[in-house]
Amino acid sequence: MNIAICDDEQRYITKVKEDLVALQSYEGEFAFFEFKTGRELILDFTAGKYALIILDIQMKGLNGVETARFLRDIDEKVIIIFLTSYEKFACQGYEVRAFRYILKNQPHSIYMKQLSDAVHEYYRNTRYVIATADGSTKEEKLPTDDIMYIEVFSHKLLIHAKKGNYFTKGTLSEIETQLSDLLFARLDKSSIVNITNIDYIRKNEIILTNGDTLFASRNHIKNIKQCFMDYSRSRWS
Repeated sequence: MNIAICDDEQRYITKVKEDLVALQSYEGEFAFFEFKTGRELILDFTAGKYALIILDIQMKGLNGVETARFLRDIDEKVIIIFLTSYEKFACQGYEVRAFRYILKNQPHSIYMKQLSDAVHEYYRNTRYVIATADGSTKEEKLPTDDIMYIEVFSHKLLIHAKKGNYFTKGTLSEIETQLSDLLFARLDKSSIVNITNIDYIRKNEIILTNGDTLFASRNHIKNIKQCFMDYSRSRWS
């Protein structure tokens, strides 16, 4: 797992590395790459090269947010974390879809949990299901974070994904069990939704990040709202 750390103060780079090493499940799980400026990171960056990028917001030249804009244009999936001493910059992270905003001076237990959450987010995003694209006969690995929602369709499962529709065999209960440790929730008796791809909720309408609107049954809307609220809060807690 490649991790880039960009901070103009070496002591913070060293500290983050040491703290992440403490989270390793095995020796050498993480490979670290150090950068002192946003420009250095941008010149080195290519899509898919890094799993996680930790950026100081206040740096000379390009600041963290400006750097993140360049990175996000190149790689939609890379996990970005902002590390800073000032809480006032937190709202700027939304525009580049930062996973976390971590204060350097917060309690160590909270700080470590946020780093741990980022690592778990990466592994969650590398999960996949085996499915066949609509109009194809070839099975492929579909990343679970690309799934918008899944519904029962003509004795199969129709997967609505970011890049199109897919089909897979099995029942909704079976795939729900397969995805039980991920953020999926029931819409009704015949469909489930990926909480991470919800944009907002209005009454019983679920508006997804791609603009699609789904409707949740009365029996399930309360749970979906709670899951979405918990997920949204976790991004910035």
